[in-house]
Amino acid sequence: MQYNELLFGLFNNLKALYQKNLKFPSISFQQILAISTIENSGVEMSYFSKRLGIDNSTATRLIDGLEKKKLVERKRDSSDNRVIKVFLTKRGQKINSSIEFQLEKISYSIEKQFDESSKGEIIEFGVSLNWAIIKHLNR
Repeated sequence: MQYNELLFGLFNNLKALYQKNLKFPSISFQQILAISTIENSGVEMSYFSKRLGIDNSTATRLIDGLEKKKLVERKRDSSDNRVIKVFLTKRGQKINSSIEFQLEKISYSIEKQFDESSKGEIIEFGVSLNWAIIKHLNR
């Protein structure tokens, strides 16, 4: 198996696994990803779109939908009035906590398939892979 096949397969399998297990009534998978991207301290719209790998206009429509569901709110940044930040509402925070809990359950069910001696290596590889991806994204 070539490296590109491994990465693409990993991406597709993770996406399918998360899509299958992260279900909330009237919240799309893309909205679930968006909610899990928003930090407690808020997130700037430009960072939000970059983090999700989507255009600014797509990010705006995504946030519009989450605002209608009262899961997020937009506020101007207090230090720079031109910057708009997105924050989770109380309801959004509850959904986010539930997403995190479900992700932990998924991670645990995968983790228990490996013996203790290989878990450290897998984590080390995962961290290195993630940093390499981030580095590539920031070029």
